[in-house]
Amino acid sequence: MLQVVESFLSIQGEGKFAGRLAVFVRFAGCNLNCVGFGVKAQKNGKILQGCDTLRAVFTKEFEFKEYNAKSLFDRVLELKKNFRAMVVITGGEPLIHHQNKEFLAFIELLLAKNLEVHFESNGSIELDFNKYPLYKKCVFALGIKLSNSGVAKEKRLNFKAIESIVKNAKSFYKFVLDAKSLKTSADEMNEILAKVPNEVYCMPLGENEEKLKINAPEIVEFCIKNGYNYTDRIHIRLWGEQEGV
Repeated sequence: MLQVVESFLSIQGEGKFAGRLAVFVRFAGCNLNCVGFGVKAQKNGKILQGCDTLRAVFTKEFEFKEYNAKSLFDRVLELKKNFRAMVVITGGEPLIHHQNKEFLAFIELLLAKNLEVHFESNGSIELDFNKYPLYKKCVFALGIKLSNSGVAKEKRLNFKAIESIVKNAKSFYKFVLDAKSLKTSADEMNEILAKVPNEVYCMPLGENEEKLKINAPEIVEFCIKNGYNYTDRIHIRLWGEQEGV
């Protein structure tokens, strides 16, 4: 069965395709916990800390729905209606499920319907594109984590995985930056781009508008100075920390 935290119709709030109408399917589970991003929540007497999708990371603390491939495909069609919406597969880290037969069947159903399938991934999991050629038809927003995530470098940077995705499918980098660690982040980005060049989008760290206001101006200036693309976080500007949007 496929464990899904939430599914909804909205607009893509960040990255190269910001503003596009999209059906989001958020899968449970992640191979990283970005404690450096500093988002906190209290659940079952515990203080949880990580990124702004804590529900997808701490799967033991939150409830999720279970689907098979067909029922989840039907859910996407129900949300999509007759609109021309892309389908964004996100998490957590959705590629931890990339070999799951039901997951593969779900992606196959989407592609067979000629739907545009986008993955939001941290780029740390290597895909076998020869064994699973369907992934070549998808788009990958690679949110590769930098040191400001609080994750050890050897765990978050898998250049073999990154190179495989960039070589075999359409993709772009989506880096999360904050004003305090820009110098360190710039050095890390240069290292990544020297090894695996790709189109770059930079977005400000922040799970609410107050934090975005702190980081966004310097990130914009950083992009202008270095020739990168800037992406805001539209969904946070509009709805703050509200879920399902």
